[in-house]
Amino acid sequence: MTVTADIGTELVSEQQRISAEIRELDLLCESTQTEVNRLKSREDQTKARVEQVRANPGNFQRDEIFSATDDHATAIGRRMTMEGQLGALQGKRKLLDRVRSIVTQAQTHVAENASAPMPADATPVIDESKLLQAVVDTQEAERKRIARQVHDGPAQAMANVVLQSEISERLFEVDPQRSRTELAALRQMVNKTLQELRGFIFELRPMILDDLGLVPTMRRYVQTLIDKHGVRIDFSSTGRDRRLPSDDEVAIFRLIQDSLVERIEKGASKELVLSMTWKDEQLDILLQTDGKDLPPDGELQSGLRRSERLDLLKGESTHETRADGTVVLTVHVPIRAAPTIIT
Repeated sequence: MTVTADIGTELVSEQQRISAEIRELDLLCESTQTEVNRLKSREDQTKARVEQVRANPGNFQRDEIFSATDDHATAIGRRMTMEGQLGALQGKRKLLDRVRSIVTQAQTHVAENASAPMPADATPVIDESKLLQAVVDTQEAERKRIARQVHDGPAQAMANVVLQSEISERLFEVDPQRSRTELAALRQMVNKTLQELRGFIFELRPMILDDLGLVPTMRRYVQTLIDKHGVRIDFSSTGRDRRLPSDDEVAIFRLIQDSLVERIEKGASKELVLSMTWKDEQLDILLQTDGKDLPPDGELQSGLRRSERLDLLKGESTHETRADGTVVLTVHVPIRAAPTIIT
């Protein structure tokens, strides 16, 4: 009885703390939204300036053309940064709402069972798997939102800079050769930046995962790692690969993504072998690498541990360091119903 009362008191205190933090977040969200609106107004002003220059390029000096474009790109960047902060605050607010709901349910459960003894095999008052799923859902929603914003914002701004350079190239007749050389270099630089930005979008939230599924996404992602880090990755998929429930595809992709990044960036691996073996009711994943050994269940890039990802998938893993220094991670994930087959 005393233990139950103590739990009830702790839950009340926790709910009060969460409610106070939610009120603080609401104030922060309000002030951040005000700043976003101010920056959006500034962005509109710079956009109008770019459109003015674009409509009458002959009326402006070279520096004015580049200055207008740079100011617009800077305004977009600042607005995007502040919107990112706002999104993070809103994501935390949403998560706290879900946590508060779970705590409220726990309070009700404790109150209803205050006079009854707690069975030895009773379900925990707070379901940790639901709480963990809430964290992951919030992270994924935030990743998707940022990916879409970056695609519609800075990527378009970079494309606009390329267009402006082409306009400028036709305008400057004082020193045509020098102008063409400089502008060609600028266009090459911006195109490179645009490709890097698209790579960033892919790492953040690959849209191909929603469209084509896990295997095509992994092939694309492996290539981005090879290009970015200069490593060698031998990737293969055997068996009848198929579409999985969206939550499972995301969780498996993040698990593999985090494990690859961990081995490359923390383990200094240069030679990696990644294989996926599809069975009727199970997906086996093997990651074999060189490099230094790491804790088998350390915190990954996403902030979650490998075991936490596997808990969501109801999977299991083994970690082995062989005598030759090769590190082998083996993961087994049960496959839920998958009616759509990739051909």
